[in-house]
Amino acid sequence: MADSLNPHFPYNFDDILAGSSDPATLRDAYQHLLKQHKRQTRQLNRLVKMADANAAKLATSNAALEQLCDNLSRFVPQPVYHRLLEGRAQNLQAAKRAKLTLFFSDIVEFTALAEQLEPEQLASLMNAYFTEMTKICHRWGGTLDQFIGDALVIFFGDPDSKGSAEDACAATLMGLEMQQRLTALHSEWAASGIRMPMHIRIGISTGFCTVGNIGSQNRLHYTALGNVVNEAARIQALCPADGVLLSEDTYQLICQRISCQPYIATTLQGRQRKVQLYHPHDNADTTQTSDLIVGNENGFKLYLDATNVTDRDRITRLLTSALDAIQITDHTQTKAPDG
Repeated sequence: MADSLNPHFPYNFDDILAGSSDPATLRDAYQHLLKQHKRQTRQLNRLVKMADANAAKLATSNAALEQLCDNLSRFVPQPVYHRLLEGRAQNLQAAKRAKLTLFFSDIVEFTALAEQLEPEQLASLMNAYFTEMTKICHRWGGTLDQFIGDALVIFFGDPDSKGSAEDACAATLMGLEMQQRLTALHSEWAASGIRMPMHIRIGISTGFCTVGNIGSQNRLHYTALGNVVNEAARIQALCPADGVLLSEDTYQLICQRISCQPYIATTLQGRQRKVQLYHPHDNADTTQTSDLIVGNENGFKLYLDATNVTDRDRITRLLTSALDAIQITDHTQTKAPDG
């Protein structure tokens, strides 16, 4: 009687196990099992090869998808990119009205700077500059709108917002950090042979805009439109080099947290009355929110971005050596001369 658990095996397992089967039956049973084993081994090998092939295809597909996502992240603002990956793109389809804080920066006398550099040097300089500014933008949660030549346009308040006051503070503190980072970049560029410091002006304004995907049926751009965008650009043009200048609307949102000083009262295009513009200043709020520390004095330059530190032990040794050198110098200067 064949085993009920294996209908393809024409022998009785109970007889074989009890030892009541003759040698010929045992031999036939063994040969049958051997054939089944070989057949199943071939099937298993085929399945393993198919699994390996599928795994290789999956790895190739994953690599292609990662490359696609990496490329997408370079052309789409980071907050929009994250929403697309998370499947929350439904809120990005149509333009809407929203209160935003607009940031506009421009390089002072960029034409003169470009004329003094070789095209390769200029491209390298601009790539380094935009890379650093973009990192700071992402750290503060801004939506990078676009590069316009040497200008940089960023807005806060969409697609994610922490409230108008928080958005305005983030834009202001981001601008202050960008100016600090540019000071540190001057030293890095000078070490590489580029001794023409880059200076930027920054204008920030707050108000209602139209924001969302705007463009043609074939190509869309996630951007903001409205007088506030133009106002930020006009404020930037009035800002002194290495400075940050705020509209009165932005100032009213941040004045309780960030120290500001009146700059000028002027009539901006599109406004019916004069508006007061303000300079923000570094204070404790900047230090608490940012991990960037910059300092410059005679014989002293410091740039510390704690978020990018990799070798903390080496930095600790350098700072300790600097403190020891200052103490030795101070002791030498204050030591009374021999009488």
